[in-house]
Amino acid sequence: MVRIDGTSFGSITVDGKHYLHDVWILADGSIRRRNRNHEFTLNEFDFLLKGKPELVIVGTGQSGCVEVDKEASELAVKQGVKIIDEITPDALKQYNEEANAGRKVAGAFHVTC
Repeated sequence: MVRIDGTSFGSITVDGKHYLHDVWILADGSIRRRNRNHEFTLNEFDFLLKGKPELVIVGTGQSGCVEVDKEASELAVKQGVKIIDEITPDALKQYNEEANAGRKVAGAFHVTC
């Protein structure tokens, strides 16, 4: 199980490894680099769906600059997958709680603004 240890402006630490870029955490626990942008897109959501998560957590940045695309939200409803979007410090806590509860979780985490 993946554990997100913390975040600060411009970085995130996952399982003791420090990343200086946005990340995706796939439902299987693998970590991929996310291109830094201020929208969680339909393509990103579709990519994360390949791992068949029950839930997708979106860290919207340290001050909440990332928005979830309307099409991604609509697909989430159709697929029965909940998207939770919160500022990144709160999103990582939510991710850890859900993962600790045994849920199959994926996430996208923006580490700046």
